[in-house]
Order: sequence, then C-alpha cells, then structure tokens
Amino acid sequence: MKVIITLLFLACVMAVVYSDLVCGTNYCKNHPCASPIAQTSCRSPSIYRPNHSGKCACCPACVTLLGERAACKTYSKELGETPSAVCRDPLKCLNGVCTKVTPRR
Repeated sequence: MKVIITLLFLACVMAVVYSDLVCGTNYCKNHPCASPIAQTSCRSPSIYRPNHSGKCACCPACVTLLGERAACKTYSKELGETPSAVCRDPLKCLNGVCTKVTPRR
C-alpha cells in the first residue's frame, strides 16, 4: 500500500512540474507570437481574444462565443489546440455541449 501511495504522489508531483515546464509563468514572454492578428481583423459574431491561440494560448485570435446547448469541444492550451468557437461565460463545455453550471454553495 505504501508503494502505491508513493507512486501516486510521485505521479502528482511530475504532473505539476511538467505543466509548469510546458506553460510556466514566462512562457509567452520568452516565446512571443510569430504571427499576431490585429483586433480590427475580427468580424461579427467573432470577438478578439488577446490570449487564445498557439501553444500555451500566447497569441491573439478571433473567437465565436457559443450559447447554451451549442455543440462544443474542450481543448488543451499546452498542446496548442485552438478552437475557433468556445462557450460563452459562464457556460462550460460538458460532454460536448455548452452547459450552465450551478455554482456550489
């Protein structure tokens, strides 16, 4: 049992360290966006997001905001996945659908 707990602890530590190494606090500063877009290039219904695209979400992008019950996709900024549409706040993408999440009390 001690071995399993130790292995789980080490796995957690490695996950935290890896995440900080991939997108640490200075990643965007040290890796500036190669092809930034202007805020004026976004056309309705898209909006400009200064930190949305590229690895670790360092680059700006035009993004469409989705309403409740719209189809959506979760993404990983560490992998550089950049959806062109995301759920409008405060909605969350759950099981591929933009869903209103009730805050915990």
